[in-house]
This record gives sequence, structure tokens and C-alpha cells, in this order.
Amino acid sequence: MATAPRRRRSVAPPEQGWALGADGMPRVAWIILAVLVGALAVLLLAVGYIGYGAMIAILAAAAAVNLT
Repeated sequence: MATAPRRRRSVAPPEQGWALGADGMPRVAWIILAVLVGALAVLLLAVGYIGYGAMIAILAAAAAVNLT
């Protein structure tokens, strides 16, 4: 018994973009987020959580990218 191949849905990009992307949040919110996450990374690295601290530092850098 042969089955008919399923039709694939067409994947289109969103028309409005992400609601809370780099343009969806105010610049002040990105500054606060980058500072808080950066402080958490420093705290974790100081306590000795190297892996978690490094990952949080990468997240802080990703948040800081949206400031430029």
C-alpha cells in the first residue's frame, strides 16, 4: 500500500519580526540587563563556578551587543 507524500508547509519569515527583539526593548532595558547579568557572571566566577560564570558572561556579552 503506497501512501501519498505529505505536503510540506511553507515556512515564511514573520512579518513583524520578534516582539521583544533588539528593537522591541528600550535601550535602558538592555543596559540594565547587561549590567545585571555581567555582575552575576563576576560573582559566579569569584565564587568558583567557572562553567556557569563563563556561560553567564557570554549571555552578558550577547545582551551588550544590542547596545551598539
